[in-house]
Amino acid sequence: LPLFRKIVLLVLFCLTQSLSYYNGPSLYSALPSLDISMDMTESQSTWMVSAFQLTFASFLLISGRISDVYNPKNVLIGGVASLGITSLCAGFVVNEVPMIICRALMGIG
Repeated sequence: LPLFRKIVLLVLFCLTQSLSYYNGPSLYSALPSLDISMDMTESQSTWMVSAFQLTFASFLLISGRISDVYNPKNVLIGGVASLGITSLCAGFVVNEVPMIICRALMGIG
């Protein structure tokens, strides 16, 4: 591969990794206002944080195997697309349970 293409791919992979990294801290800063606006209990607030982490950790090995079986490029694009779509859906949710489900789906993506 030419050097320019390697650099572009490195930047894209770093941006993709940062999507996953910034997903958690962005929720931590928004959680107090989400608690108030959705009238959430403490356990629902805990599940809001834990849903992403649990599904992300659970599907990490499975996604590696899927990437081995199928084209890794398509798996990466599918994962980033599903993360983006579920993040968009979570932005329009007004209840606690669908928000927790969206957070869990983000972890799978």
